[in-house]
Amino acid sequence: MTARVGKTEPRLWTRPLRELTPETSLGFEVIDFALAFLGIALRPWQRWLLIHALELNPDGTYRFRRVIVLVARQNGKTLLASVLAAWWLFVDSARHPDRVPPVDFKIVGTAQNLDIAREPWSSVKLWCDPEPDTDAARSAAVPALQGATAKVSDTNGKEFILGQSLAHYEIRAAKNARGKPAARVLMDELREQQTWVAWNAVSQTTKSFWSGQLWGISNAGDALSVVLAKQRDAALELIDEWDRYVAAGLLSAGEYANGNHDTSIGLFEWSAPDGCPLDDVDGILQANPSIGFGGITVEQCVSDSRSMPEAHYRTEVLCQWVTAQVDSYIDIKDWRAREVSPLGVQVPVGARTVWGVDVSYDRRHVWIAAATTLADGTRFVQVRERLTSMFAAVDRLAELAEESGHREVALQSRGSASMELIKPLRSKELTVHEVDGGHIGLATGRFRDRVRSGELVHPPQPLIDLAIEGGLTKTIAENEAWDRRRSLVDIAGAVAETVALYALETAEIEGATASAYEDHELLIV
Repeated sequence: MTARVGKTEPRLWTRPLRELTPETSLGFEVIDFALAFLGIALRPWQRWLLIHALELNPDGTYRFRRVIVLVARQNGKTLLASVLAAWWLFVDSARHPDRVPPVDFKIVGTAQNLDIAREPWSSVKLWCDPEPDTDAARSAAVPALQGATAKVSDTNGKEFILGQSLAHYEIRAAKNARGKPAARVLMDELREQQTWVAWNAVSQTTKSFWSGQLWGISNAGDALSVVLAKQRDAALELIDEWDRYVAAGLLSAGEYANGNHDTSIGLFEWSAPDGCPLDDVDGILQANPSIGFGGITVEQCVSDSRSMPEAHYRTEVLCQWVTAQVDSYIDIKDWRAREVSPLGVQVPVGARTVWGVDVSYDRRHVWIAAATTLADGTRFVQVRERLTSMFAAVDRLAELAEESGHREVALQSRGSASMELIKPLRSKELTVHEVDGGHIGLATGRFRDRVRSGELVHPPQPLIDLAIEGGLTKTIAENEAWDRRRSLVDIAGAVAETVALYALETAEIEGATASAYEDHELLIV
């Protein structure tokens, strides 16, 4: 029987701009440092991460100013952070004294509470403390690092390690994170940051440094993990942009990097595919790259799936973004039960289609959805487009209307940025159904009713699954209506499907045309 081994390559990750060699990535150096000085043979996934995350630009600066790492618990995040911090302190701090003198090279470790930030710091202290106070500490000390250390302070709230070069490593709780500029920042358990106070304070500290770098290391988050959600979304958007230009062959990696494209954020996420079964072996191996190299096993993970609440298991073991730990308006199990294969969808000739459009709360995306009726009378909804420009959305809706013959568009006409689209859409001779403030509550309730009763189906849509799982509501005229602000995740795609369905069922228009799905494939987002 072949041994089960965790996946070395993450499921979601930012591609390199060039071939990664010891000349183009300092990750190789960290791996050698760990083995030669610490006696640590890093696991394959840790080596892979260091090589990719420490990619260099041609001028010797780090390609990534910000590195976001997501991996399931008990896979060696703390060891990785400890090795990286030690290498920063004793090796990287002296690399460019003309640019950043060691005396100005400060490493800041922070987390929501000081105990979490202390974990990697304590490992570095154990390796380098010139005056270990126990036999165990003396046996763990590394003479070469002890000789490179001037002082260690373990006073609560004033923990620091000062190198002979005067480079230093200090730790702080997130609430006390504001301070002087830092060359390197290590933010542990980023998922625990539920406000922007710490991130806004610490993330700015590396800006003034030549080749500054921040690492955010964490397990997956939930609906309250606002900081992690924002960083992950930003990185995923850049990955999508890379796919559209470089992976599609429109630009070379060099042309992309030299163009007006942000290449400074790196995401490396070891996670199981969204919605996979709890005992899916491939998913477990994808989220737990240390399986086969340590104590954790597939069997342990499967056992946990039977003894842990599903939301917690998906977060802790499968490293999946779970928002169901909040009281979502639509039960995610009901929603998933309505998923159908696009190949099985049969739309009759002449079936009416209504487009729905909505704008994200932060105005980063405009979502276009469609609602129609299947041959058996069941309603069918899906997202067709996610755009980054409101102007582009107007043009795209006009194109869809021209291609399909369906010219109805529904949107929320009060209390939403989508109201700005009403006049531009009408100027394109589209029929706009305004779902106003009072009716958006009726539309939201109708959407849930159709899901509960099984009268609505949809194709696989991971981003909409996320919206449903974390979608919260507010009360408008005694009805519950989608609340983009409170939901914390982007629910605009779900809102677009909601208003499209509402207009399909309540708005009347003369004439019938061919279905929007007769000549166009279903698009899965």
